[in-house]
Amino acid sequence: MSFKQLAASQPAVAAVLQRSLANGRLAHAYLFAGDAMGDMELAARELAKAVNCESPTKQGACDRCDSCRKIDAATPPGGQHPDVQWIRPESKSRRIDIEQTRDLEKSLHLKPSLGRMKVGVIVEADRLGREAANSFLKTLEEPPDRSLLLLLSATPEQLLETVQSRCQRVQFGAAAAREPVAAHAPLADGLLALLGGGGSVLKAYKLFDSMRVFLDAEKKRVEEQVEQAAQLDRYRETADPKWLEKKEEEMEAQASAEYRRQRAAALTTLEWLLRDVLVCIEGGDAALLFHRDRGDALRKLAGSQTRERALANLEAIETLQEQLERNVNEALALEVALLRLSGLTVPAVVVT
Repeated sequence: MSFKQLAASQPAVAAVLQRSLANGRLAHAYLFAGDAMGDMELAARELAKAVNCESPTKQGACDRCDSCRKIDAATPPGGQHPDVQWIRPESKSRRIDIEQTRDLEKSLHLKPSLGRMKVGVIVEADRLGREAANSFLKTLEEPPDRSLLLLLSATPEQLLETVQSRCQRVQFGAAAAREPVAAHAPLADGLLALLGGGGSVLKAYKLFDSMRVFLDAEKKRVEEQVEQAAQLDRYRETADPKWLEKKEEEMEAQASAEYRRQRAAALTTLEWLLRDVLVCIEGGDAALLFHRDRGDALRKLAGSQTRERALANLEAIETLQEQLERNVNEALALEVALLRLSGLTVPAVVVT
């Protein structure tokens, strides 16, 4: 049933949205904020289904009607429903430009063709260029009838205050507050080995190599997934070259955004491991551990580390996440962070 999957990971958000639907009190625009971008996209999709479902229930959409199936369609990204439009950063600079917002505005002012409401979803809304954001303000101030706007952002503070003030904010909980991802297990084991190695530079570079292999594989997987979804090969012989170039740029931007998300998720898994060490140092309950299957190793490591060292390790991984969001050299930032985790004093990466 609709919202069931969301309720499993974001129960408070699911409850708020379902209550608003049941009472007929949906806002005209929402700002979904938090680091759980996957959950925010899921919420946007479920809300779009709920307002356009042919047989809605008290819990949300039916998930079976033609409207629901079109919104749930895997390709293109965002589904096939004519009244639900998704926009994302599509240029090589990973910005959402004014042409994209104008296309969305035109769509929102048209009458729904299949459903009851027009829905516009802006993924990574903090990537709105200033010109695009200012242009979109008019739509936020005077939304068309039967329209719903959903802005998704991991860094909402980067949005114009005027944009933020015109949306009802819904805060999503941490993306990692569930279960460890199996694919991240070798990285977690490598970090445990590094931290327990007494400041081993060799183990730092061993983990560095493992992370590079993992990230290269993720990048390749994401690129293949995006390329398969776009299915551009069928148009290469007949389509206009400029159209193809634009679509290829869109594919590149989508792949880049998804890769960044997967990279951040892997690093968040490591960050939670470092947080678990601190929990053990502080004598916290075992139920508080994220990596509960590594409880014995974590407690052993905690016995050999000081609280100050554990906090410094957390700071190193948080700094790495911030630097990667600012487009520093990935390999260099990883190398410096892992050497710091090994206990070495290393010069900071220069962010230009």
